[in-house]
Amino acid sequence: MRENPQKAKLTSDPTRQAEEDMPSFGLSAAFLVAANLIPLFGALLWEWSVFDVVVLYWAENVIVGLINAVRMMLISNKVGGGTAFLEKSFSAGFFLVHYGIFTVVHGVFVFSLLGGGFPGNGQKVDSGVLFDKLGWAVLALIGSHLLSFFVNFLGRKEYQKRTLKEQMFAPYPRMIALHIAIIFGAFAIQALGQPIILLAILVIGKTIVDWKLHVKSHRKLEETA
Repeated sequence: MRENPQKAKLTSDPTRQAEEDMPSFGLSAAFLVAANLIPLFGALLWEWSVFDVVVLYWAENVIVGLINAVRMMLISNKVGGGTAFLEKSFSAGFFLVHYGIFTVVHGVFVFSLLGGGFPGNGQKVDSGVLFDKLGWAVLALIGSHLLSFFVNFLGRKEYQKRTLKEQMFAPYPRMIALHIAIIFGAFAIQALGQPIILLAILVIGKTIVDWKLHVKSHRKLEETA
């Protein structure tokens, strides 16, 4: 029986075979982990508070929402029986409104309760200093999510594998699961006097969960191809 020459070529080159077997979303997952580890260094080396870390994660919600609106506009017209430009524009606008309301309420909660500290301690937040401190970490998160957008959504043509409705609701499971845990964890840490070890555990836990959700989401789309 004659062996398939293409198969024989791949078998004879294990390095190439390993590269082809590796999911292409591995690169974006690696950058996601790297960007998520910045708050760990902030907590351990740069005296970031739990409030600094949670505000950074809140800013990530804004990044995710804006990029998701762009994704919605680029969903293939072939998905779900056809999606016209006007339909995508209306859906993206509607998403920005209801996601924006959710994000604003979340932000008010974070700034007023975590930023203001517990009643009677007189703590105030200097937003200018805060965002100067976190600005480069925000840029790292923007870079991570843009990389995923270009490598996975465009490069791997994920825009052809989701309907407009599926893309609209795609950010919510990750956001809700992560931030409920983050906020409750933040309150517990702040109540205990913000011990560094617990803040590090919060950051590491968020990074692991974020990585798993990222890989699971892109692998599911890959299997639908």
